[in-house]
Amino acid sequence: MTRKTPSPPRALGAAGRDLWRRVYSAFELDDHEVPGLVLACRQLDDVARLEELLNRDGPVVTGSAGQPRLSAVVTEVRQARLAAARLLDALALPVDGESGSSTPAVKRARRAAESRWAGHVPAGGVDDASA
Repeated sequence: MTRKTPSPPRALGAAGRDLWRRVYSAFELDDHEVPGLVLACRQLDDVARLEELLNRDGPVVTGSAGQPRLSAVVTEVRQARLAAARLLDALALPVDGESGSSTPAVKRARRAAESRWAGHVPAGGVDDASA
């Protein structure tokens, strides 16, 4: 049975609607996951608006003393991209080849443990067979 993709919230822009459709075409979300998706969609819309400003005005603006300076939009778009990535990460959607049980926190803990133990030599030393 084919399930119908729910309509995205009306206030979403093109980027947000696109994410909504892509997520719902690939995954079934539980009710508690929908607000996180809505936030991620809105954040992507914010990123798109900021990128439009950056493309229109450029990364350099004139400062109060006539000097060239980096536009505040550069910082804002960077922060908006990071926020979008975090919101998407919080949804914990499985990636191809991964089990669905690995949450972002589990993945971070696994990477930390692997890094911590990467150069560790067991207490008994390294035997010739494994070296």
